[in-house]
Amino acid sequence: MKVPFDRAWAFLTDPTSLHLWTVDFALAPPEPRGDTFRVRTPRGELDLFIRADHDTGVIDFHFGRDGQYRCSPSRLFRTGDGVLYIFTQFEPPGAAPGLFETLVENVRKELQILKSVLESQ
Repeated sequence: MKVPFDRAWAFLTDPTSLHLWTVDFALAPPEPRGDTFRVRTPRGELDLFIRADHDTGVIDFHFGRDGQYRCSPSRLFRTGDGVLYIFTQFEPPGAAPGLFETLVENVRKELQILKSVLESQ
């Protein structure tokens, strides 16, 4: 993406921006709840927190319920004229047939949305 690292970093590490670029996840801006955020999803509410390190570009999204969290790791890299964003999608335990493929397709869509949103700012 042809955007400054710090602009992309600020957007990606802000939980309240998730509804602007995720597909089939955040239906509205996540609401702060102490050290976490409450995310309204099509499958119900989830708690979310982000662990991020500006120096390495690591952005890990932790989400779950009742203190049980899964992690979706990602990383933002500086390039000569912008950034490269890598998001890792794991197959959820006990996933129904075809779910993983749907999730991967959602990530493809999210990366396109993210590029469009960030490059238009």
